[in-house]
Amino acid sequence: MSQNRSQAIPLRFQLVRMISGIWVPQAIYAAAKLGLADALAEGPLTSDDVARTANTHPGATYRLLRALAVLELVTIDGGRFELTALGRCLVSDAPDSVRSWALLWGGEMMWAPWGRLADCVKTGEMAPKLLSGVDSAFALMEAHPDDAAHFNRSMLELTRGVAAALPAAYDFSGARSVVDVGGGFGALLPPLLHAHAALRGLVYDLPRCADGARNLMAEEKLTERCEFQSGDFFDNVPAGADVYLLKSVIHDWDDAHSRTILARCREAMKEGARLLVLEWIVPEQVGPADAGIVGTDLNMLVMVGGQERTEPEYRALLASAGLEVPRVLRTPAMSIIEAVAAM
Repeated sequence: MSQNRSQAIPLRFQLVRMISGIWVPQAIYAAAKLGLADALAEGPLTSDDVARTANTHPGATYRLLRALAVLELVTIDGGRFELTALGRCLVSDAPDSVRSWALLWGGEMMWAPWGRLADCVKTGEMAPKLLSGVDSAFALMEAHPDDAAHFNRSMLELTRGVAAALPAAYDFSGARSVVDVGGGFGALLPPLLHAHAALRGLVYDLPRCADGARNLMAEEKLTERCEFQSGDFFDNVPAGADVYLLKSVIHDWDDAHSRTILARCREAMKEGARLLVLEWIVPEQVGPADAGIVGTDLNMLVMVGGQERTEPEYRALLASAGLEVPRVLRTPAMSIIEAVAAM
């Protein structure tokens, strides 16, 4: 019956639903900010119990929880709300938590720029430049320290799945050293280093990432095998490693900036070294199943002036920096574009 009912909804109202979908990320953001998932982490509670734990208004808390039920983040049974498996991803200390990602996307640093999407399309400029005159979204973070903290934590959250899959997705058995270029806190490296006892790692990023990276390596008991080096990948990249990793870096930049980053990597690569570019790849013909990648591409346009790319676009970009692509490995997590120095 529900299917027939959906089909009976006039097209204009189907579009209205899409237009007014603003409530969805904001409901998830509010739940994350108020700690509602944390309140429900130990088991089912009434909305009044949740409100007491979260110090929120009882009636308004019930209404938000009811909305979360529609989103299948909680279930309702006998007046008690319980987290679903999906909802548990909002619990702060869950292994697969994305709470920081929810906090980032619901905050001011993201919402104001997205309101300028039409201007970005008209001008080709990123929103932070249109709004604040800055040439980098990362400069915008200085004015939004809370959102910057959410960004750093969310990068840890989102990298976990890719990091866990990486040791099985690519053969690192012949490598003895790996550099995570622009690696932030270095979340990509621990599973790889645990899987290969002879491998040593280096996280290379701006100085502001140093404490986070060193703390993570201490937690993973990898301090003796992985270090942090501060620097700017537009200037240089540490030389002499067997493998270089660039995860979710190139999509942040336009072709000119990306070419510079890749060229610095090429200059650092010794004979036989490999560069692995880990990115989502845009299909050459997109459809409804590609909502995630096209949405991310628009986010790159709005927030940083970068873009997602097709496989031919990545191959051409790497070639322009003196690199060739022997193969592209498609994985459920991300694609691995293997690059070596062009002959």
